[in-house]
Amino acid sequence: MNSITKTKKMRTLRVSLVTSILAIIMASCVSLYDHYTYTETIETKLQALSVMDLSDEPYSEHETEVMALKNQIEKMLTYEKAKSKNAITIKMWEVLHNDKNLIGSYIKLWKQKGTMNPVFIDEAKPQIAEAFDILIQFEEKKDKKSENILANFINNL
Repeated sequence: MNSITKTKKMRTLRVSLVTSILAIIMASCVSLYDHYTYTETIETKLQALSVMDLSDEPYSEHETEVMALKNQIEKMLTYEKAKSKNAITIKMWEVLHNDKNLIGSYIKLWKQKGTMNPVFIDEAKPQIAEAFDILIQFEEKKDKKSENILANFINNL
């Protein structure tokens, strides 16, 4: 075997080794991108905003839509809990699932009041959208910066 062939094989081996090590390091830090989570989070965001658009009408007329949204959020929480290295995503879905913050508290208030004022709806929608957008951004990038943004969002609720 000539020296050029040996050099090429060594370079290929070195690149493969470095790539493998980087993949292991990245996988050990945060769960990797999950297309299902990404698309379902976008779908849940759209569903939540659509339900909010209905809230200027009586809650009792839209209990089916509300239940479907709650079930979707429950499904995503359950799915995320089944994945490893996923604590921050689980925490955000828990926040979305409870009735103390964000969409949960909005639905609770709508149920109590019967209907929501259109001005209030318009003020609340961007806040709910932002929560989902931060979660979507984290799921898309899975980097430290987007993880910190998500953690700060959760901590400031």
